[in-house]
Amino acid sequence: MNLDVHLLRVFLAIHETRSVGRSAQMLDMSQPGLSTALRRLRGLLGDPLFVKTYNGMEPTSRARELVAPIRGIVQAVDNELFAVPQFDPATSTREFRLGLTDIGEGIYLPFAVQALERSAPSISLRSMYLPPRELEEAMAAGDVDLACGYFPDITSSQFLHRRIGLHSFACIMRANHPIRDRALTMDQYLSLNHVEVEAPGRSLEVFENFLRKKKLRRKVVLRTPHFMSIPVIVGSTDVVATVPQALADFFASMKELRQVGLPFRPPTFQVNMYWHRSQTNDPGNQWLRQVITAQLETLKARAYHRNGRPASAV
Repeated sequence: MNLDVHLLRVFLAIHETRSVGRSAQMLDMSQPGLSTALRRLRGLLGDPLFVKTYNGMEPTSRARELVAPIRGIVQAVDNELFAVPQFDPATSTREFRLGLTDIGEGIYLPFAVQALERSAPSISLRSMYLPPRELEEAMAAGDVDLACGYFPDITSSQFLHRRIGLHSFACIMRANHPIRDRALTMDQYLSLNHVEVEAPGRSLEVFENFLRKKKLRRKVVLRTPHFMSIPVIVGSTDVVATVPQALADFFASMKELRQVGLPFRPPTFQVNMYWHRSQTNDPGNQWLRQVITAQLETLKARAYHRNGRPASAV
């Protein structure tokens, strides 16, 4: 049975007006067009539905039985299917799930939390890290709303993205390190003991590939999967660490550490915000994206792309 909502609207209009002509005006149709629709409806339901009398088009007993269910169907379609999605951060209790690396958490979550504090008291956030393939699957399934960071594996046309930053790398050492220079020579950099972070994120691959192409070999004495132990390790030993510039800036605010210039111009990597195409018109997802993009000038001012130069040298 090919019964579309348009035919149901014709039914309700005739029941309300008792007139084919007035029903056609109500629905902005021609009278012959409405008569054709009524004829189709009669054939589908196997009943005359309305008969012509001196008082207009009177419903049959079958039509009277159908008024309530048809009205309910049309109302449900109008209220649920054709309703414009609404999102009010002031009253929403939605939980947004963000795909972030640990560095991404430190950069982008403060902006999101500040937005909650200002205007979205009942919204909550959940940060999660997933391997690239799992992250794509989770975004496609609606289990992750937004991903921010360096995710070079997300290349499918199912996903949209917007650039939100350009980052580079910097070197940190303890504040009272025997080397007091503001910038390292190549010999110093290669001969120093290094701690290397092997975190799940992909950004450090950019730096390792850069060293490999330049045929530069560091003396790595420690490998760790954690960024957050770096300040303690570097601050209490003579090892140095090369980390993303944003993280170096944060670490350099600690009195035990300082940034030192690299003997080469390190690579940069682009950071994007990603979402699945199915979320493009979701008003909640739009609000979340706006929370991040509203801070682009702030992020730009931090100059994470400055190629290993400490802030004081910029």
